[in-house]
Amino acid sequence: MTEPTTGWFGDWYLIEKILPGIYGLGEPKYYQVNWNYLVVGEERALLFDTGPGVRDITPVVQSLTDKPVTALLSHLHFDHTGNFHRFADTALADLPVLRACEWDGLFHAPDEMFLGSVDGLTWTPMPIRQWWPIGHCIDLGGAVLEILATPGHSPESISLLDRKRLILFAADFLYLGNLYGQIPGASLPDYLTAAKALAPELGDDVLILGAHGKPLPDGTHIAPRLGRPDLGDLIAGLNAIRDGKMPPVSQNPDHYRLNDRIALLAGPESYGIWR
Repeated sequence: MTEPTTGWFGDWYLIEKILPGIYGLGEPKYYQVNWNYLVVGEERALLFDTGPGVRDITPVVQSLTDKPVTALLSHLHFDHTGNFHRFADTALADLPVLRACEWDGLFHAPDEMFLGSVDGLTWTPMPIRQWWPIGHCIDLGGAVLEILATPGHSPESISLLDRKRLILFAADFLYLGNLYGQIPGASLPDYLTAAKALAPELGDDVLILGAHGKPLPDGTHIAPRLGRPDLGDLIAGLNAIRDGKMPPVSQNPDHYRLNDRIALLAGPESYGIWR
């Protein structure tokens, strides 16, 4: 009997087995359709993002692995951090903007980075057990994930690259639908710089897994998949926006269509030095 690639955990989480040891944990009923990713190695496991916290994600993780799990955040926005405090082993990228949020042994995310006030949420202060620098390779045993800086959506945003299996876990840097470049802390110049730096790291066959999905035509869901051409269209679009060669298709916020899979929203502050 063939093992199903997707299945529900209760009535909230959708689990997709993307590859052996790589699982997408989707929340299709949440209005932002978040996808979090669990990578299980021979010795340890890593959960990249923890969802908005509408439901506890820890039982889902425990159903998939009995190995020690580290929770790592791609960035601080509330829809990615809701269950972070439920994990004993927590990790963040070792960036000055994040280190500045730690005092008295606890990490306190300011609302201008957490954005929880949008949904009436508050941050739960917690200790950070591990600070990993950009470029650090997380060795899970047979699976290695490299931390890449991918600011633009937010200044502290990171992605993870599995060079062996040609997979980029892109979080909110690149996903299906409208990329948010209009929110506090977003920067189109940073987006372009990061995208250009990322491009040489990715081969033509790379699988890009984003953090927000869209239903398939039949209404079902799978983890959002993108590819190298989508990154190329992001770079081309940002170059055109910078050079004044791509007018928005609508305004408030400015809405740019990059291809038939992705668009970009921009606000007055996010243009930065381009204006």
